[in-house]
Amino acid sequence: EIEVNLFLPDKQFMVFADKDQLIRVFTNLVKNAIQAIPDDRIGKIDVSMFQKDGMAIIKVSDNGSGIPEEMKEKVFHPNFTTKSSGTGLGLAMSRNIIDQAKGRIYFNTIIDSGTDFYVELPMLEILEAVES
Repeated sequence: EIEVNLFLPDKQFMVFADKDQLIRVFTNLVKNAIQAIPDDRIGKIDVSMFQKDGMAIIKVSDNGSGIPEEMKEKVFHPNFTTKSSGTGLGLAMSRNIIDQAKGRIYFNTIIDSGTDFYVELPMLEILEAVES
């Protein structure tokens, strides 16, 4: 059981980046968030977007087990994984994609409380949200 919440601003943010590559990054972050939640815990994942200092910031938060201190420096390295399956390339690939878009990716974590991953991308412009 996982509750997923999406929090979007009233405005649209335009960034210069490959849409398909960004989809890969955010899919990876959400998938990792899901896998970080222990089986005995009801999961909660919040995805939010906001702006600060000319940057579009996307935050993916989970209430998982957190990232241990000894693993923090290795998280974005190729072939690093804490899972029994997978290649450990997801976050390394994500960092490369975000670096190429002139942005940055980083995280804050608390053991047994969860992790917040942040993706910051330079904004091209801000548009009023369009009602559909």
